[in-house]
Amino acid sequence: MNILVVEDHILLRIASEKLLKEMFPEASVKGFDSPSKALLFIQNRHVDFMLVDLEYNNQEDGISFVKKVKQKNNTIKCVAYTSHKITQVLKDIREAGFNSYLNKDVSEKEMLETIDAVMERPFDVFYESTSYLKQKKTIEEQASKYYSSDYEKLKSLTKTEKKALQLISQENTSSNDQLANKLGIQLNTMKKHLTNIYRKLNVKSKDGLMHFWNRTMND
Repeated sequence: MNILVVEDHILLRIASEKLLKEMFPEASVKGFDSPSKALLFIQNRHVDFMLVDLEYNNQEDGISFVKKVKQKNNTIKCVAYTSHKITQVLKDIREAGFNSYLNKDVSEKEMLETIDAVMERPFDVFYESTSYLKQKKTIEEQASKYYSSDYEKLKSLTKTEKKALQLISQENTSSNDQLANKLGIQLNTMKKHLTNIYRKLNVKSKDGLMHFWNRTMND
């Protein structure tokens, strides 16, 4: 069995490799700090399982990586291992062909249980881990919340979301690329934050965000 850990945080990568080696002592476990390096390795080798981070310092994207891998060989089982707790991520990993989701703050026990469950199931089945179900429930609860006043809507935003709203409204930064650069985050993450902002403020465009900001700041 060939197993890959694709993670650019060296300590997490080493710890994950160690855990997988203990779990599958007969397997070959290799770690890569970027999807591009892992993709080169996969091209001429059989791989059974991958534990994949979603974001990297070199701007590569774990979701796009798994999409490419699954297009060539959809039997490779993949688990998303991420700190992301955003609604769109749960949708994206399922569409990309991941087989499960783990948040990086999970216990070793849950990690082992999830990987074991994924390996026991067919390659086209998505296993709803405890992490996945917990995050799904949190998202559903948040989505059901109705903020009646502008004050409540503004308070519901995270620090990053508030900064993005401020950049759009005060500095007229309309480009998602510019917003991502100014906030020091990746473009995909920026788009996911915008989705959350639109939902929380009940607006559908950047013009709507500007109107909301101006109305709120003038109250």
